[in-house]
Amino acid sequence: MTGEAGEARAIARIGILGGTFDPVHLGHLAIAEAARTTLDLERVLFLPAGTPPHKRGEVDAPAADRVAMVELAISGQPAFELSRVDVDRPGPSYTADSVERIAAAERAAGREPDLFLIVSAETLAELPEWHEPARLLATSRIAVVPRPGHARPDPGWIEASFPGQADRIVAIDGPRLAISSTDIRERIAAGRTVRRLLPAAVARYIVDHGLYQPQRQSPPEEPQPVTDPALAPRPDGLPRRETPPPVPARAAAVDERSSLDLARRVVELAEDKKAADIVLLDLSGLTTMADYFVICSGGSERQIAAIADGIVGGLRDEKIRPIGREGLAASHWVLVDFGSVIVHVFTPPERDFYQLEKHWAEAKTILRVQ
Repeated sequence: MTGEAGEARAIARIGILGGTFDPVHLGHLAIAEAARTTLDLERVLFLPAGTPPHKRGEVDAPAADRVAMVELAISGQPAFELSRVDVDRPGPSYTADSVERIAAAERAAGREPDLFLIVSAETLAELPEWHEPARLLATSRIAVVPRPGHARPDPGWIEASFPGQADRIVAIDGPRLAISSTDIRERIAAGRTVRRLLPAAVARYIVDHGLYQPQRQSPPEEPQPVTDPALAPRPDGLPRRETPPPVPARAAAVDERSSLDLARRVVELAEDKKAADIVLLDLSGLTTMADYFVICSGGSERQIAAIADGIVGGLRDEKIRPIGREGLAASHWVLVDFGSVIVHVFTPPERDFYQLEKHWAEAKTILRVQ
């Protein structure tokens, strides 16, 4: 490709991940990374919507907060960038317009854009109803990532929906993470846990700015249990900031031993089951969700189940029981919650997608067992 003077123009192979990001979560980051590596993208642009025409009145957080959360989520990841194309312009945000502006900016910088709009299989089904989809396909290709509960794109449907443009749509593999911003907002409003769903910095921003808290007109008849004190509203309706909430009774009732001793015992039990790359992180002072994370890997679904069961069984023999367990070995991830200590067991690929150590980079590494 050459410019006006005949000089060669560099190719800018860029992914675009748009959305309201209300809030941005770990699923967004995992999808962006999967697209980047699969399509050999030099970078991925996170494109927060300003005023999405299909979600008027449905976006909870102001654009400034949504942009700030994206900036926090992608901080320290040079292949990810924020694009303000939508939020810095008035009126509704149409993707076809936004992609054309991104392409024009690249050309103005002397680069020929090779753009991929990253969407889920669910979103692809809605694409024919979008504003000028043919114009969008003329400017960028569509990279379709899996979505739990939605089938892989059907080539016949693609050709019927976009005659002559089927080659502009490509399906790629990626993490099938059942995480949604809607569910996260509902969890926060109900005082439920959002562990493993958000980057740590985003979770702290939500707490500090009081986002997604219920707008109570009068006190509820019966108090609702709060399972995540870091996101629980104060009685006066203000967000929690510098003063941490009291330690929940469930965490104090686990055992008389210190949290660190408990975490070290978890590491020993994981070693007994041949867990790989065991990391013990100290989260003290960084969050109220736990004092320590133990993160480790298993090479198969069977080993993941054996590691989690071995930890639970070993501590049960010592009169210590978990207060919660999430995930399945079949999903390549299991979480076991002991209150002050949370255990994450992954397969290596799933661990790479979640990147918990990177998202909790501020935490001190107490030990690592290879």
